[in-house]
Amino acid sequence: MSMRVASTMPTPYFPPSKEGSERSKGYARLRRKAMLSIWDENKMKIKLRRRARHLLAYSTSAVYLRPNFRTLNPTWAVRNPLDTFPAPMDDVDQFVPDNCLFTYKTSATWLLNNYGDLVANQLRFGNVNSDARYTMLEYTDADSIQLVVLGADDSPELSASERVGLEAIMLEAIPNRTGRPLAVIANRITLDKPRGQFDGVLGMYYTRARLQALTEIAIERGIFPEEYLIARSGENPEILQMADGKTGVLGVIKGGDIQQLQLNPGYKTDTALDRLERQERLEGAIPAEFGGESASNIRTGRRGEAVLSATVDYRVQEAQTLFEQSLMEEDKIAIALELAYWGNTPKTFFLPSRKATAQEVYTPEKIWETDFHYVAYSAAGSDVNSLIVGLGQRLGVGMMSKETARESDPLIADPELEHDRIIAEGVEAALLSSIQQQAANPMGPYQPDDLAYLTFLVMENDESLYEAVRLTDERARERQAQMMPAGAPQTMPGLAAPGMGAEAPVEGGGAPPLEALLSQLGG
Repeated sequence: MSMRVASTMPTPYFPPSKEGSERSKGYARLRRKAMLSIWDENKMKIKLRRRARHLLAYSTSAVYLRPNFRTLNPTWAVRNPLDTFPAPMDDVDQFVPDNCLFTYKTSATWLLNNYGDLVANQLRFGNVNSDARYTMLEYTDADSIQLVVLGADDSPELSASERVGLEAIMLEAIPNRTGRPLAVIANRITLDKPRGQFDGVLGMYYTRARLQALTEIAIERGIFPEEYLIARSGENPEILQMADGKTGVLGVIKGGDIQQLQLNPGYKTDTALDRLERQERLEGAIPAEFGGESASNIRTGRRGEAVLSATVDYRVQEAQTLFEQSLMEEDKIAIALELAYWGNTPKTFFLPSRKATAQEVYTPEKIWETDFHYVAYSAAGSDVNSLIVGLGQRLGVGMMSKETARESDPLIADPELEHDRIIAEGVEAALLSSIQQQAANPMGPYQPDDLAYLTFLVMENDESLYEAVRLTDERARERQAQMMPAGAPQTMPGLAAPGMGAEAPVEGGGAPPLEALLSQLGG
């Protein structure tokens, strides 16, 4: 499920702050590219996959934004929802809590290396060893960011010296320059309390596991049955030799009979296991296709897609809609961090270009005129495969423009660059077709020497086609403008037709030869 939710990436849309202004439109495009570069710096594709697992399994996706002074960019930190404690909110659909507390564990080595002056001889360390871990509390709100470490638990097992020290020490307390909370908590839509998509499966899973264990025990006992020695009437039974079926040793008894007790696991055990597994799939909305199987009553691929769509698509759409709202709030926090910490600092990001990478430079205070924007998936509820098919169908019937399709395609990172590349490829194809047509004509401008030189530039010097044509044209112009004495090899047409520009003009001028005039007339 999480792979389907995160198979496509959303796109931020920054509308121009002033409609009709080219400067405003340019800043809007730059804001979008800058935000995409920040996402790329934070490896957002991987983070969204992890967050999708948190949202579906734990019903919550928690993320904490903070400034990174090494990269000079806002940093997304995905937190474990089980260790996240946001403040209660009146609106359950509000993703930004007034304050939030995060907890995590750290080692004594890390603690002493980073805050040794504060905690040494102050914190209650307890029994310090390689497995010792200490709880860190990270609190954030609109005014401050605070970091607290908790000492070891006050256990009677500790010695008097190990129990000495403070229970908690504040390590850092710095002001929050943004003036807004830095945590975003996306909650799955439920009725009255947080509930993951697979919470209802756990009880049935444990029941099936217990029943499966009992079944395997009964099967093992059936392979190695229990044997009892039964005395005959009036006799005292005695075992002379123990039997060993694995080695083929025959047992010998005197005065009695051996009887085997066969265990039957039950004729409905397998049915009960299958019913529990089916109920788990229904409860967790886990179609059989997720495991590479197909139901026996599915006869066509279209029917299989319909069943899978009815099971999965709406849940994927809901999760992606939640991520749209969450990412929009996160982007606003990232913009506030940029303005608060690097407002006047010129920043650089790189975008793919035709040859290598293009560099863009911006100043946060100039481009972030406003943080108003949208974050949207191309088609919420669709994975990457169905999205591509849908785009192709809409283009085929004329319901969608190519520009909109490029913006919606998750494989196209920069629609404007892709548009330029398509035009460049079309013009290049037209230029190549024109060269081929003119080169096929013996009286055309591309004589053998010029065509060979053009090929040499493209094949050996790795020149682009348009640059090779330009250099070939300059070479021909220089040859045609250079006067040579009569009889010089440069004045001879060589393999080219006479008068087609392959030869240099003769010094002294004079009328051109009759053959040249006739060749120009086609005679």
